[in-house]
Amino acid sequence: MRAVSDLSELGPLAIIAVGVLVVLLVLRRWADAAFFVAGVGVVWMVNPLLKELAGRPRPDHLPLAESVSEYSFPSGHAANTAALVGSLVMILRSRRARAVGAVVGAAALLLVGYSQLELGRHYPSDLLAGWLWAGVWIGLVAWIRSRWRARLPGSRREVGRT
Repeated sequence: MRAVSDLSELGPLAIIAVGVLVVLLVLRRWADAAFFVAGVGVVWMVNPLLKELAGRPRPDHLPLAESVSEYSFPSGHAANTAALVGSLVMILRSRRARAVGAVVGAAALLLVGYSQLELGRHYPSDLLAGWLWAGVWIGLVAWIRSRWRARLPGSRREVGRT
């Protein structure tokens, strides 16, 4: 489980995010790049502030590595992974790709959550809070994106508008 936890640290997630961003920029999908950065970036920047505000200590039944931050609520692993998965699913173009991405992403989120519980780094409510707040944020970004896309000339949703 330590390997799963290590892969869901911010460093490896950032490498994936930068790779996705580069692909979007090479494909000239400027708007998708902006919405992707908004989805991932805000969660990654705000979560440490939420931990400081909540100030909830980590479970103390297992010794933790010194590199682990003092606070546990909301889980950064849960929120950061949810933000990346949600942002990826949001920018996928086909319905099938979004469905597959959502299923694979949900499995990844559960695996990351289990790893954090198994390693004694979080309470279940830490994980739920991380998933919930990241999900709400990504939902808001996706809603804004859909409203923006509906206003584009030639949009299917624009047909019939006066």
